[in-house]
Amino acid sequence: MKMLDPTQFDRIFGSLDPFPYNRAFVQQLENSRRNLEGSLFIDRVLKALNLSKATGHYPPKNKDALRQLFVHISDSKNATVHHKLSVVYYLLLDIDDRNESHLGETYAQRASIPMKYKIFMKGLWHMDALEFDIALQYLTHPSLQPDFVDDIITVLVRHVKNDDYSLALAYYHTVQPIIQSPQALGLLFDALARSSVIDAFQFSRSHADFMRRQLFQRLVISVLESAHKKESVDKALELTSLPFDAQEEQWFQECLDSGEGKRLPGANDTLLMRRIATGRVGHGGEPGNWAVILEGFKTGSGGRAQA
Repeated sequence: MKMLDPTQFDRIFGSLDPFPYNRAFVQQLENSRRNLEGSLFIDRVLKALNLSKATGHYPPKNKDALRQLFVHISDSKNATVHHKLSVVYYLLLDIDDRNESHLGETYAQRASIPMKYKIFMKGLWHMDALEFDIALQYLTHPSLQPDFVDDIITVLVRHVKNDDYSLALAYYHTVQPIIQSPQALGLLFDALARSSVIDAFQFSRSHADFMRRQLFQRLVISVLESAHKKESVDKALELTSLPFDAQEEQWFQECLDSGEGKRLPGANDTLLMRRIATGRVGHGGEPGNWAVILEGFKTGSGGRAQA
């Protein structure tokens, strides 16, 4: 295909004057690579397409290296034409950004790159630029099939600022992807738990019993670990007022009585809050002692509930 012909390199990439991948830009890309779990999203794309020879050549340090990268992409027998065109399009987005040109759109039109490929690669390009809010404008487009979902969620959760998980949750709720890795599932659930106890509780119930138990107890621990924060009491009240079924009631008790939650400040107070909420107050307290219990939870004093 002409748009992948190495002899067309100069026509596709233009004069490359100035060369876009200067020292500052290469350093910027390497910093992004370190920030993105050690791999840029273009690295992940090249690996997924089995373009192993190309993976080590990005970012190119000079014009000859860029030409060699283009040849590796063009000559690959492992990727489809549309996938190879998309990778070239990504490289042209780099050049357009640095040189204020429009090579990417020109190339996309001449090569007839399908719109969904352009949208996806633009989204990944903005992820690599750490422009996550812009990236999601592309990656949540309804024409796309979810891809690199675990990686996207992992990056979005790990790059939150001021405990604002809105981008990660917006991506998840819009795309409704299937999460494959336990790590990504755990990070997503933590984001849910820190944002909405009720949403996290409902999410845990959508999983089979083994994972459901793990997620449920992760929610309990998340609420206790937020103690001393401004919203901790509200979250504790939400948690202890949820309509647990018999299994969840047992998991809750085990988590705080003998499980991982026992070591956390507020564990005993949380147990007592649950007993009050369900009308099962024992000799550890009397109905109406909410103010005392909540203060105990905030200060982490504990010791008010008897096992």
